Amino acid sequence: AKSMEPGAASRADAILADMIELHQSDPITNADLRPNTYVFNTVINCWAKSKEPDAASKAEEMLVAMGRLHTNGIAGLKPDAFTYTAVIDAWAKSGVRGAAARADQLLDKMEAKYLAGDTDLKPNTFTYNAVINALAKSGEHGAAARAERVLQNMVNRHRSGGNDDIKPTTINFNTVLDAWAKSGGGRAAAERAEEILEWMDRLNKSGNTDVKPDTITFNAVIDAWARSGDKRAPHRAEQILAHMDDLCRAGNHDVKPDTYTFNTLINAWAKSGEKGAAARAEQILSVMECRYRDGDSDFKPNTRTHTSVIDAWAKSGEPGAAKRAEHILNTMQRLYQSTGDPETKPNAHTANAVMNSCAFTKVEADRPEALAIAFRVFDWLSSQPDMHPDAYTFTILLSVCSNLLPREDRATRFSHAKALFEKCCGSGHVNDYVLRKLRQAVTEEEYLSLVEYRGDTSAANMPPSWTRNARLNAASSGRHRRGGGGGKGGFQKKGR
Repeated sequence: AKSMEPGAASRADAILADMIELHQSDPITNADLRPNTYVFNTVINCWAKSKEPDAASKAEEMLVAMGRLHTNGIAGLKPDAFTYTAVIDAWAKSGVRGAAARADQLLDKMEAKYLAGDTDLKPNTFTYNAVINALAKSGEHGAAARAERVLQNMVNRHRSGGNDDIKPTTINFNTVLDAWAKSGGGRAAAERAEEILEWMDRLNKSGNTDVKPDTITFNAVIDAWARSGDKRAPHRAEQILAHMDDLCRAGNHDVKPDTYTFNTLINAWAKSGEKGAAARAEQILSVMECRYRDGDSDFKPNTRTHTSVIDAWAKSGEPGAAKRAEHILNTMQRLYQSTGDPETKPNAHTANAVMNSCAFTKVEADRPEALAIAFRVFDWLSSQPDMHPDAYTFTILLSVCSNLLPREDRATRFSHAKALFEKCCGSGHVNDYVLRKLRQAVTEEEYLSLVEYRGDTSAANMPPSWTRNARLNAASSGRHRRGGGGGKGGFQKKGR
């Protein structure tokens, strides 16, 4: 059970099954083989840590078997808090669809039994942590609210019990905040994140030193606003950053803004669609550069910082956006060449962001230069030994052809699109997005000729060599992953 070797959980499970079978065949002679809670817990914990695809269901099967055997008269075989917590942890780590909800249900069952008088099933900090983490990371609808409910129960239990068995911490609150930020709940989610921040502050000021807002707390709230899609998101994010600065200057260095804070603020501006957003994003980058030059490494701009500013220009549609985006890429290249610092090295995402700024150039006078920039950056990316164009690169460049080349110049549009599509096929990055953009860039007859007159022109029907490095369908691949594993569950022998 402690070896962590492949197949260890199955082996431990089989040995336990043999113990039970031998004991049941002659309970008197084999009395020393009577299973107990400790032995079951050991095997359940082994399953929980095994990373086997069906580990959680196997662990829960053992929990059910324990309850059945205890009901049938084996007194020393009663599920306890460790049993439930290990099964909950197994579900939390499984990553299968519905796992977080199952972990939450088991916690509810555990709490109900404890409140009904079963003191062996008192949930502890680890139990609550496992469920909160599972819900927060699940991405399931309503998961953030459910994670917050578990956290509220944890706070209430700690307040009423007056002990440290159930002790909420800053980490628990930050996990719930991150869930709200990524919930897709818009403005309501961002406002709820702020309310949780205020809740933390009240708890801390009332004497709970383990719940103190920190930089990660504030970053999660800023991220919630950045993802909200609300018109006032970047302005609210700026206000929260200013408050962090004020607190830090007043002596609270636990909330000092850092690179992630500024990157998230830049992202808020990039997503805002507000006039002047790109210029403001670049101003924020300048503030970071200034603070970093003054000796504060917490404000060091990195690849994501620069790429987010480029993305802001790409989304702006403002005059000169593509030129400005390329300028930032060139600055990154010079910085990396002079310092060799991998944290500032441009990558394929950076190049894609510049090409995206070209694809959505709206000013007519900028189009010739944007076209040249797009292919110049593509050539640069293609020449790099450690990075390569991907499916998104080809999708963007086909958009460049469709949007920037005159529709009446069919020959030029076709020659560019054909060359790009052939490179895409050669690198194995053809997916449905690429095919959709190809179809927009050329005539229907030209499109059919490029896909070799296939009746079904979806990526799934293209030659495997064309699609070998592309994700054809995220939903189907997700179902395939979730359907992995299996085989028969544990407890196959009689008496279980």
